[in-house]
Amino acid sequence: MQRAIAGPKAGILILVGALVTGCGGGGGGGSDSSTDGMPLADLSGVISMESQSRADVDTADDIRLGVNGTNDQAGSAQLLPNTAVVGGYLSESSGRYNTGTADVFDYFVDRVDVYAASLSEGDRVNFQVFGAPEAFFPSGTQPPQRTLRILDPENNGAIVAEESNDSGFLPTSITLPDGFTEGTYLVKVSTSGGVPFRYVLTVAPEGALNAMSAGYTEPEFLADEAIVSFLPSAIAVADEGSVARAMSADHADRLASNIWRLRRNNVAPLVLRAGASSAASQQDTLRWIRQLQQRPDVELAEPNYLYRAQVIQPDNEPLYDRQWNYPLINLPLAWQLAPEGGSATGIAIMDTGVFRSPPTASGNWHPDLSSNVTLIPGQIMDYVSASLDIDTAWNDPEGRDTNPADPGDGKARSSNFHGTHVAGIAAAADNTSGVIGVAPLADILPVRVLGEDGVGSSADLIAAINWAANRPQIDVINLSLGGLGPSQSLKSAIDRAWNSGQGKLVVAAAGNQGTDEATYPAAYPNVVGVGAVDGAGVRASYSNVGVSVTLVAPGGDASRDANQDGVADVIASTWGSDDGGTFIPGYAGLQGTSMAAPHVSGVYALMKSAQPSLTPDRFFTLLMNGDLTQAPANRTEYGAGLIDALKAVDAALDGNFDTVLAAVPSGLQFNGIVSSQPLEFAKYPTDANITVTIESVDDGAPWLETDLSEGALNLGESVSVSVNTAGLDRSESYSSAITILYTSSDTSSSRELTIPVTLQFGGSAEDLDAGRHYVLLVSADDDRDTVEQTVVEASGGQYRYAFSDVEPGEYFLVAGTDMDNNGLICENGEACAEYPVNGLPEKIVIGSDPVSGVTLNTSFRRPTIAAMGAPRYGFEGYRLKPESSGTEPARAMETVR
Repeated sequence: MQRAIAGPKAGILILVGALVTGCGGGGGGGSDSSTDGMPLADLSGVISMESQSRADVDTADDIRLGVNGTNDQAGSAQLLPNTAVVGGYLSESSGRYNTGTADVFDYFVDRVDVYAASLSEGDRVNFQVFGAPEAFFPSGTQPPQRTLRILDPENNGAIVAEESNDSGFLPTSITLPDGFTEGTYLVKVSTSGGVPFRYVLTVAPEGALNAMSAGYTEPEFLADEAIVSFLPSAIAVADEGSVARAMSADHADRLASNIWRLRRNNVAPLVLRAGASSAASQQDTLRWIRQLQQRPDVELAEPNYLYRAQVIQPDNEPLYDRQWNYPLINLPLAWQLAPEGGSATGIAIMDTGVFRSPPTASGNWHPDLSSNVTLIPGQIMDYVSASLDIDTAWNDPEGRDTNPADPGDGKARSSNFHGTHVAGIAAAADNTSGVIGVAPLADILPVRVLGEDGVGSSADLIAAINWAANRPQIDVINLSLGGLGPSQSLKSAIDRAWNSGQGKLVVAAAGNQGTDEATYPAAYPNVVGVGAVDGAGVRASYSNVGVSVTLVAPGGDASRDANQDGVADVIASTWGSDDGGTFIPGYAGLQGTSMAAPHVSGVYALMKSAQPSLTPDRFFTLLMNGDLTQAPANRTEYGAGLIDALKAVDAALDGNFDTVLAAVPSGLQFNGIVSSQPLEFAKYPTDANITVTIESVDDGAPWLETDLSEGALNLGESVSVSVNTAGLDRSESYSSAITILYTSSDTSSSRELTIPVTLQFGGSAEDLDAGRHYVLLVSADDDRDTVEQTVVEASGGQYRYAFSDVEPGEYFLVAGTDMDNNGLICENGEACAEYPVNGLPEKIVIGSDPVSGVTLNTSFRRPTIAAMGAPRYGFEGYRLKPESSGTEPARAMETVR
């Protein structure tokens, strides 16, 4: 089981009526002292770099030193390997950073960078941007305005694809469509205004996972709160007070049989977001959670992460008179095939609640939802804790209660009534007025889990899902919310609701960040993660891609009129206003993956009303077999494709749930360094009585091998897939597929599973270059001052460094680039290496004897929370060492090659 915070164990706690506490312990680390052929020094070693790494030739650091090249024209384009990770810099203007010190750091004009790359269909070009700290610029300075273009050099530089962005620091991405002509193209990145910025440009093949992890993920969470799972053997009978006392907490709430929320004080907890103002509280809370994890009776301890409604603010135009989203998914025809309209099914809308006027137990529901809203008498259906709640004005000081009405907040165009909009998409009634939902006869069970500003905690969401798991009135749980915190306790609650595929279908929004970074809960197994498309079925510009996307549905895109109906592509649904405390029902057009998710929830309700024997397990069986969706343009952006209500209802009525075999992961990528990877299999339905037999396996290419053999398949074991790169041209890329023919015991017909495999080399070692690296020895105290510093450049695919005359003591050893010349290395978007592992720096001890052979690894990417064991907050890089004169940073020193 994944541990959110790992650490050594000490002490004993037994929770059986009375509780006993214990004491804690600690640990440490060291370094490699082998020789590496360098001159004798106090500390020396090498820095290796990620395959396919490249650096822009005219960064601000290069311009400062006068060693910059040029890549601003097609004729001077930098050549990239087949796949690439490039760090760079752009700025529309020149100026000086306000670092708050006497040190001088300037930025310089560089408006355009051009690269040449071999591209083919399905390739994804990602452009992520990062700025210096806000304090370095005058107040009101605008974010960068930038454009990503793909140009055809064989056609006078004609624009093949283009995406512009001026909305903060959100990423920009282009995926090349099916039928795209393979060849060499120009990738042009440019800026036309705003602050200078660093960027990471990645060129990744179809199916590449985590290609955009160029910055540390900083999920929001609540200060002084923790979610703790006790080992089953440690919990017997325990009340809230005894658990709180045993864990040195002030308050404890049981969320499930062995999962508890702990609070260290009785004051409303702070919402901790990225930023210096909350850095101390963040670190203090994480230290406490690490102490909890060290206890022998604790299986898991993690922050109480926050999740947000995945919606982009309402469009300013009036309500649109038609719902273009329904014909796009063939819903009108599906209604003819399923006249039950979702009757006798229940959709739990876990959200901000539903509009009620007034929001009291006697208020009236929105007129388009009223006939379908279903409450369960005596049951808690508002799970929002008081610290995140905003309905105290309606006599609800305790937070949780039986009334899931949305209390509003008096703000125009607010995130509240988000749940009302979602509920309307899923199941607004067919009452000849307003709008109609996908399943107009289904029951809407509003469950309030998001409070002020559309924010909720994992603790509240866990409690709500655990409650829903045992409610026979609920068939599908809609979660139009998401966040970056990978809560293992939330995953456990979802798995409990899934109940081996026989419980509830869980549908979640895939996220609106436009990245392939995992968004939770959409990225969990047993969850249908839903991305968004516009009126032409094209991925919305904001919609996430990758592991969070199981399939896509209409979510709208206000920047487009893709179906050419004269209005922007937003989703019209139920809404409300509460100006002046007066609650008036209404309608609005919104966009977001929040809007896409309830389309899928509604389709499932249609399917289940037409075929009551349908289960989540069987839904996934049909999904994996391609029976529920229109074929995807590519799986990275669209998952299994666009939901098709007509196909889905028809497949449910047909009742053919023959076993389908799926590969985990669905495709494999090799880069010439890792020669072997494990491959696992899953079958749908998951019926243990059904066996799968492999009839034949075709490796597909001479360089590709697998140890999967013919005969009965053991789903509990992984198989190995390996590549033999001997004799292959390392300047080329290779693709193939493993084709598996199989049968299952529930049918006599054979089926075929195809697993795509790509092999991408990063070019020769001589070509690798992540840019000029500053290698630092940083003090181990809280100040983290740079004590020693040297500069190295790439040679033969690595960097070699050495320090002499170092004072004995403990240090942090780090290295990285300063692409934007602001005096900080290792910022998001810059190459960074930390000893021994990026994201988990440990002290290195220098004594009287030389330490050699210390190896680091540098990369423009950042490790995930799962890899680090905990989020990393408030990290803004390491400051370069200035000269004593205070006029210029000491960086133009001797370079080691």
